[in-house]
Amino acid sequence: MTDKKIEVFAAIMISCVGVFFVFGMPFFVGGIISELGFSQSQANLVSSAEIAGMALSSMLGFFWIQKYRWENIAYFGIAIIIIGNLLSSIGSFDENSFSLLVAIRFITGLFGHGVCFSLGVAAIGRTNNPDQNFAYSVAAQVIMGSLTALLVPIAMTKYGISGMIIPAIGLAAIGLFFVTYLSDGNQQDVNVSNPNESSKIVLLPIIGLLIMIIWQMGVGPFFNNLVPYGIDNDLTGDAIGRALFISTAMSIIGPISASFLIDKVDRSHAIFGALAVQILIILSFTGEISWIGFTLRAVCFQVAWNFVGPFLMGMIAGVDKSGNYSVMIPASQLGGISIGHAVIASLLNSGNPSLINYFSGAFIALSILIYFLLFRNKTA
Repeated sequence: MTDKKIEVFAAIMISCVGVFFVFGMPFFVGGIISELGFSQSQANLVSSAEIAGMALSSMLGFFWIQKYRWENIAYFGIAIIIIGNLLSSIGSFDENSFSLLVAIRFITGLFGHGVCFSLGVAAIGRTNNPDQNFAYSVAAQVIMGSLTALLVPIAMTKYGISGMIIPAIGLAAIGLFFVTYLSDGNQQDVNVSNPNESSKIVLLPIIGLLIMIIWQMGVGPFFNNLVPYGIDNDLTGDAIGRALFISTAMSIIGPISASFLIDKVDRSHAIFGALAVQILIILSFTGEISWIGFTLRAVCFQVAWNFVGPFLMGMIAGVDKSGNYSVMIPASQLGGISIGHAVIASLLNSGNPSLINYFSGAFIALSILIYFLLFRNKTA
């Protein structure tokens, strides 16, 4: 069956409204330091509060995704995004009101950005072709992320922290026009009467979320440590920035390729191939690397990342027509990255940065192993 294009576009739009701040977070952190005068540690605490709120929102989605109309949920989430960002923009924050800023960003992440991101993912997961539609969603996020990296720093130079806040509010306002086109989240066609089938449907999405967490533990922290790696190879900050901008822009090749190949290749082959490529690229980040070598590796890594993402998200959605578990995909992504960062932080205390490569490669390999041992055989 084909999907209504406007419903798919609406779901993608709502998810972009929710995830926008994740792409702009590095610039927001910089603005908190330069404009508000907070320390780097404080700025990162604000960032972690928002991300934690989004992850918690996704985890709690299991309880609200079937309880309320999706249209009402979207309106609520967008309203919180607009209010929370307005308060962040017009407020006069100093050392005495730092905890207030943290609270505002946590609540905005919990009830605003997190709700919209999770709802958008769940809505895409409920479509008839989730793999392909997730590919379109990732492509849209890549475009949004590239434009954010290109335009937001310029806007923040002119308008301060409002250069990040106003685009978030504007995107949320645009999202209001698409809320009415969301699927209503009606669950009557996804009820399961067979107890054996029911237990299988509960188990498989959980395994899928576990695979997502373990995979993100490897890829997320590794990518976020590319800047220090580049600095260690005597690359300037501007050179590293250009390389990562190019790799982010080029990574749209991944979801576009996935959208064309989803119906033509076996999911297992796509997942194994892309994750194997990521492992090889990670292990190739050794010794001295030129700017061109650094850029090419980053491009290949992100292309593989955005290629396999739709297959993994579609893997979960394909065994979860209720949306109960698909709504927790953002939590598995953010949670995996967070756990991976914590482990890598402890590894760095050993003074051997190469351990990052081995850790990341090992966890990606583990996600492949779990997929073939616990997931693929049960869906074959």
